[in-house]
Amino acid sequence: MSGATEGSSTRLGWWENSVTNHRDVRAAFASALTRTVDVDEDIGVPPSLSLVRINGGRGRGNLGREKLATTLAMAQVPVRANARAWELTAHPSLESRRTAGWLREVSDVAEEMLPGRVERLMIHVEGPWSIGASVEYRGHALIEDRPAFRDMALNLGEGVDEFARLGERIGAQVVLAVHEPRVAEVLRGLEGATDFDPVRAVDREIVAGVWQRFLEQLGIGQCSDASGQGVRRLATLDCEGAVPEEVVDVLPGMAAGFARVVVPACQLEGVVGKDLIGGMLGQLLPQGRGIGWADGDTPDRSAATPAGSGPAAVRDPETIARTVIRQWDQWSFPADQLPGAVDVVVPEGARTIAGASIAAARARQAASLLWRN
Repeated sequence: MSGATEGSSTRLGWWENSVTNHRDVRAAFASALTRTVDVDEDIGVPPSLSLVRINGGRGRGNLGREKLATTLAMAQVPVRANARAWELTAHPSLESRRTAGWLREVSDVAEEMLPGRVERLMIHVEGPWSIGASVEYRGHALIEDRPAFRDMALNLGEGVDEFARLGERIGAQVVLAVHEPRVAEVLRGLEGATDFDPVRAVDREIVAGVWQRFLEQLGIGQCSDASGQGVRRLATLDCEGAVPEEVVDVLPGMAAGFARVVVPACQLEGVVGKDLIGGMLGQLLPQGRGIGWADGDTPDRSAATPAGSGPAAVRDPETIARTVIRQWDQWSFPADQLPGAVDVVVPEGARTIAGASIAAARARQAASLLWRN
């Protein structure tokens, strides 16, 4: 990874994946600044403020939460909702126009409120494979039509790259959080439109190749200036669940790679998961990469239960930090490499305003403990 030879150069400390129930964008940004920037904890690096996503308010429905629709809007790829999923359309639908308007509003407010306040801006996008699996084209999953999928993926890279220039306008380094919740299905074969029409599995090397091209389009890992110092943009990978073995196999070989791979704490509860992730880390560490440790509440996607209210939310920052340190020792990696290789992540989910603050505080404090340790 160009410009990133040590774990500390790609370290994020902690970040959140919270969709909040704010009523408007301005209030959502103010709250995000309060729980991310205006804090007491020292994590050793500038915190990453996530571009806001809100669920509800002023008739928006779940536009702020729907990463797939907003990501396609960045690339100006028109879609509409049908009974099963999203589908490509020849012309912008009402959903596409509303989502594009949402993105413009978010960008305008970010340019007004964030300059001078934020050094790192995290933009959450749906990855090309999950889009290909979730969007229909002529009645079938888009990835079944390889030329159409390739064109979409290329447009996606160009569109996200253009949107990410928001970071330059506010004077912040951009971190692209690439979410691939359906990559495991892509690697093992999707259900088709009917029981007699399954979608064949995609080879892991092809999956990695599309990611590689996508990250190169975004300038991931490139130096920010001619001196070779500093990295212009970083990227993280979040499968929103256990990291598949097929993904673990290909990540170390990607020249332009993900600085962090999100690993849910539950994946490390068994021997198989510990060995799998430990083996991946052994290859990523010399490349200056690491993992994001996703611990804490993992809300249901329906958001029927507010985050922070369930029993999974009781793990405190000290327990998280101790668990990370204990697992690191079991892997037998040098202790001084831990702070630069493991970040703490608030898992993807919809949260109340209070729930988002609680989850962020827990992650911040755990990251601070790991840094001080």
